Amino acid sequence: KPLLPKSAKGGKALPQDKGWTSFGEGAAGASLALLVSAAIGTGVLALPYGVSRVGVLPSIGLFAVAGAATYASNTILFDCVSETGHGSYGQLMSDILGKYGAMVLDIFVFVEGLGAVATYLVFIMDYVPQVCQLWGDDYWCTDQMNVAWAATAIIWPLSCLKGLSALRYTSTCSIGTIILTSLVVIFKAPSHFSSKGLSLSHVIAESHWNKSSFQVLSMACFAFMTHTNSPEIALRFSGGAASARKVLSAQTILLWFVYCAIAVCGYMSFLDSTKQDFLTNYDLQDKLIVLCRCLLSTTLVFACPINMFPAVQALFNVLESLRGKQPDAERLYDMHQVRVAVTTLAFALTLGVALKSPHVADLISSISAYFSSPLMFAFPAVMHWKILRRQTMALPLGLLAITAALW
Repeated sequence: KPLLPKSAKGGKALPQDKGWTSFGEGAAGASLALLVSAAIGTGVLALPYGVSRVGVLPSIGLFAVAGAATYASNTILFDCVSETGHGSYGQLMSDILGKYGAMVLDIFVFVEGLGAVATYLVFIMDYVPQVCQLWGDDYWCTDQMNVAWAATAIIWPLSCLKGLSALRYTSTCSIGTIILTSLVVIFKAPSHFSSKGLSLSHVIAESHWNKSSFQVLSMACFAFMTHTNSPEIALRFSGGAASARKVLSAQTILLWFVYCAIAVCGYMSFLDSTKQDFLTNYDLQDKLIVLCRCLLSTTLVFACPINMFPAVQALFNVLESLRGKQPDAERLYDMHQVRVAVTTLAFALTLGVALKSPHVADLISSISAYFSSPLMFAFPAVMHWKILRRQTMALPLGLLAITAALW
């Protein structure tokens, strides 16, 4: 199973820490880069809307809560890998739930993967029509439904393939596009805010503590999510526990600063009129924003099959478990007709969700609350007791409380 790679030998001594300046495998610098790149995604594009719901200072505080909880749970995962030598989330799940642990994880990976693809489709249906409107309102691609069908014509065949090695480099392009978009937003914020004629101190001091705070916290947690990748990074990490905590601290502080900058600058540009996909607030003729919309649309089209691939694999893992062991039988995933049929149904479900969920921030917060939060907080809390056998109650109960609050 792809989520259950062979484990390392338990108790193996770690090599000497290679330091922050080295980016070789297992070095602190390389581990930090992997953790940051695993977290950064399209979830950041919904954060400015979150600020518009509760205000600048409350949002900064909620981002800090999400970051602190993420740090605590990632620390548990790193310690569990060190304790067991198991380098995948699936193996750690098996350690706490027995033979059903991997199946539970596969179900979460399947649903969360389809949810991520649905958010990508919503972004594509937002950006492509805006780009096409530059040539007039009568072009076929100014209609969101037409864009959805055009995207399907590309995404569905790629999703049905058995492997996606040809697309492995597009994830780097996606991260680069998100970083470029963030820099553009930060660069444009001062001029947009100055046109409002409002006092900066007054806008910053304004706050709205309400039930939207839970939605903002949920979106922030989604932006910090790295946990299905953390065990593999931890397995290859060459430093000790103290060094691992420094890496996790640096990752948390860096992401918190970046997310605060993007969210606050995006909000300052449009204030209470900030939309759930705030890039749609910008003028259609803005050249830098048009560039960002084009790059995001292109990278997200190819990000869809990349995320469909592990989601469908996870579903086939569940189906194989329910099927039972049949040594001479061909794997269901290797049967072309079965794989295409199942993938088609999964993508059709995803497309339906995207078409019925035009508000991307609401979709992201729902995915985070019901499917990401158990992976981020609830399961690591149980690992704290069952794998590490620690008797302290405050940390795991705090993680469980966050999960319950988001639910």
